[in-house]
Amino acid sequence: MVRMDNKRERVRFEVLRQSARGAAFVALVFTFTVGTLLTLDWHQSGQSATVRSEALERALAQTRGNPDNQEAVAFARELDQLARHTYFNSMTFRQNGMMLLVLGLLVTAACFGVAWRLALPIPDPRGVINAHPARADKLAVRALLGAGALLTVFAIVLQVRHSPATRTVADRELRAALTNKELAAGQQNVCACMLGPRLDELLEQWPNMRGPTMSGRASAQNPPLRWDGTQGKGIKWKVALPEAGAGTPVVWGDKVFLTAGSAAARRVYCYDTQSGRELWVTDIPDGAKGSEKLPEVTEDTGFAASSPACDAERVYAIFATGDLVALDHTGKIVWQRYLGRPQNSYGHASSLTYQGEMLLIQWDQAEDAKVMAVNTTCGQTIWETPREVSLSWSTPIVMTSGEKPIVLIHACDSTWGVELATGKKLWEVNAVGGEIAPSITWEGDIWVAANCYSRMIAFRLKPGAEPEQLWVTDDGIFPDVASPVLLDGLIYIANDAGEVVCFDAQDGKELWAKEFDDGFYASPIVAAGRLYAVDREKGVFRIFAADRKGLELASNPMGEGVEATPAFVGNSIYLRSKKHLWRIVGE
Repeated sequence: MVRMDNKRERVRFEVLRQSARGAAFVALVFTFTVGTLLTLDWHQSGQSATVRSEALERALAQTRGNPDNQEAVAFARELDQLARHTYFNSMTFRQNGMMLLVLGLLVTAACFGVAWRLALPIPDPRGVINAHPARADKLAVRALLGAGALLTVFAIVLQVRHSPATRTVADRELRAALTNKELAAGQQNVCACMLGPRLDELLEQWPNMRGPTMSGRASAQNPPLRWDGTQGKGIKWKVALPEAGAGTPVVWGDKVFLTAGSAAARRVYCYDTQSGRELWVTDIPDGAKGSEKLPEVTEDTGFAASSPACDAERVYAIFATGDLVALDHTGKIVWQRYLGRPQNSYGHASSLTYQGEMLLIQWDQAEDAKVMAVNTTCGQTIWETPREVSLSWSTPIVMTSGEKPIVLIHACDSTWGVELATGKKLWEVNAVGGEIAPSITWEGDIWVAANCYSRMIAFRLKPGAEPEQLWVTDDGIFPDVASPVLLDGLIYIANDAGEVVCFDAQDGKELWAKEFDDGFYASPIVAAGRLYAVDREKGVFRIFAADRKGLELASNPMGEGVEATPAFVGNSIYLRSKKHLWRIVGE
């Protein structure tokens, strides 16, 4: 009876051992497959095979040679979107693949370990020692650990090659330190962000890409409703632009400023708001020393994609060359800084954010990524905080509704809350993934992020703590470039698929949607209870009631495509189209 029980026990242990070995071999095959796919992806995809593919370059070259061929233009844009989508999927695959690779190695080692332990013989008191399968399992475990170590090293190398450069703790602390001038006796240290014009003065101007508060909300009480750019109706003036650029015009007083550029030169232009007459143009010298090559940029981005900023004394601009510059209102360069060549697959496109006597720069590059604040009067660094994030093209947003101003810095799977006065990182949350070009929108203590191929998500700021997530939705097509806008509890987006959609900010539910033939790159603006959205291809301005029904109030053609966000000042709209600068006053 005892022998029978021992036999059954041996059979049970043998079944368990064989099961563990079988699971180990399955996990080993899985791990090998993941490693093979990662290796193939590493060799076959990435920037060179997607963003800068020969097919895409040929399509773009064809559109440059024949810009009136609408089919070629549409094909090039579709190919460009496909390339970016492929690149984003490749990076996500690598990150997930590396996690699966490590998991597979752990499961394989664990299963072989279990099989080895189950196969260990019970010592025979009669001293009879025979060959036992445990020896093979033990050798398998050792071989697996060696192979696992090699695969782990390979995965780490892959991750390092496709991640931003890391920095020492001492370097981070040094670069993140707040730099202040020494104060004289009796002086108090006042943040530069608290100086400069009052909010009521700012609301009468357009100092940033998306308005005085960088929110997409304009204070204009009676903006134009109906006009026709193709016939000149409701247009005060229209002037031809000599160079390309995608930045929004900014306005202060009687002057409107914009940037333009190419590989040959980068420039800042100034126009008179009353007549549209060009007042001056200033060439910005390349700050690189020696024969440093210009960065490669895509057709869509170019060298002047970032919108400038301005105040009553100066205009500020940043270019894809890494040059940051301030000019006075006569066009004279006051100061200039060289931030280094941006390491960026499309070209630097994050815009400047003006806040008092402080200028915020989001520098999310493959190397030396950082967010920094410089003094608008002299260009000196006020604070600088290093980052280790993916490339992004978003623009810093300042929320002023809490106990102290917070800067929202937005990138793939990483949104920071930074103290405006010091640059201190307060918290970090995972908002949206992908290639981040749209900026965050906010109202009160609520902020919302959305990005194509990802999701839309809402948070509430909480004093002294991480933001509280309110809801998240992936139901819909979210913007690729245009930023959302939030007003009176309603979120509005305009996407590159040609949709204008309204969501309830309480729960993220869609309230209404309008579909059109052409997509949107310019961010929508809300003013006087209306939502303004202008499409990328034909430049049709569509105006809706900014409410829960979204009645279309007007459709106004410009006659040419628009990619830059419009500026709303007084009762006028200043618009940069592909070939012209306009002042729209309405009929």
